Amino acid sequence: MMKTISDEQLENQLDVFSTMKEVGAPDFFYTRLHARIENQSTQLALQLPFKPVWVICILTFFLIINTLLIGKNKNLVNTNSNKNIEVLAVSYDQNI
Repeated sequence: MMKTISDEQLENQLDVFSTMKEVGAPDFFYTRLHARIENQSTQLALQLPFKPVWVICILTFFLIINTLLIGKNKNLVNTNSNKNIEVLAVSYDQNI
């Protein structure tokens, strides 16, 4: 059911709106709002300090260096193990 009100009651309620005054924002409101927006934009910049392209390049560089170092160490291990085998063979009077 819909409640019906008389024209007089409606006018009384509408008169309340005409007596209201417009409220403005305080002077410092916009400066604080602007500072908050700048603070949020600075925080977003701090979350991603490096561009993904730079991260990929640096990781690729370290991968290449790592591969080169592992390759050199592998050659050293092979030569050292051959020398160890020769030393072992000589100590038991064996020939390789």
